[in-house]
Amino acid sequence: MKDDAIDPCVDEKDFRLLVELNENARRSFQALGRRVSLSAPAVRDRIRRLEERGVVQGYWVSIDPAVFGRQDLLVAFDKEWTLEDARGALKADDVAWIAWKVDGSVTVELWPQDAPHAVRRLAHFLGREPTWHGLSRSGWNGKLTGLDWRILDALIDTPLASIEEISAATGLSPKTVRRHLTDLIRREAIFVVPRLGLPTDSGVLVYNLVIGGTVPFPELKRTIGDAVLIHETKDPRRLYLFCRADNLGELTATTHALERLPGVDSVQLSLNREMLMATDYVHGLIREEISKHGKFVPE
Repeated sequence: MKDDAIDPCVDEKDFRLLVELNENARRSFQALGRRVSLSAPAVRDRIRRLEERGVVQGYWVSIDPAVFGRQDLLVAFDKEWTLEDARGALKADDVAWIAWKVDGSVTVELWPQDAPHAVRRLAHFLGREPTWHGLSRSGWNGKLTGLDWRILDALIDTPLASIEEISAATGLSPKTVRRHLTDLIRREAIFVVPRLGLPTDSGVLVYNLVIGGTVPFPELKRTIGDAVLIHETKDPRRLYLFCRADNLGELTATTHALERLPGVDSVQLSLNREMLMATDYVHGLIREEISKHGKFVPE
């Protein structure tokens, strides 16, 4: 098989490409290709195939809520959620997004100022008790400028918009947009990432694992093979991993091996059926910041 050829399943290069997209989906095909040893046309074709198969359902702007002075709280609920139920949960206070899982469970991302109060309020709103919740660590301690907020407001609805399109939407020069957007990503205030979902075929074995316990990530990686750490909560400690397996048998054997590792309390296979974004809420927070800087808030 040629180096640029596309395997019927998600092969190692597809996985590496997805990992790179998860760091910054705004990179050019050429820049992505340099990182995964593929030509720009091969990168384009592979991404298109991943999108057609439903592995990549779209793109979104993942924001560190610390930029708003808020906490990063994940709250999980058990199975038997319908899509209508999940959409209804978007109306709860401080909800940034909801992941509706293949098994019917949901994970709710909250950006509260008081996490314990937010958990109680969410449970009361939904009439359901969560199975667990956890706060994520944030290393962010900087500040965004008025120009940063204006660019971010334009980016939320169109994460892959060109510099020229963002320039037209904000009234800022392309040079200014490029400088500020590059800085937002470099400082990890935001990540422009793919929305991963349920594939349309059974041959795709790219998945997420949620590992609870004290086991170090390098030890988990030795057991899994192709795996990257994409998220972590601290109280309780849970690691969110993005993984690949060659077949279902390998996936089953891997999960069983993980369950036997010292320091592993729980292993949960997680695959999104749909990501629901609370864009109005996020826009509201951003426009509050814009108004603090004395800038015009668009309709």
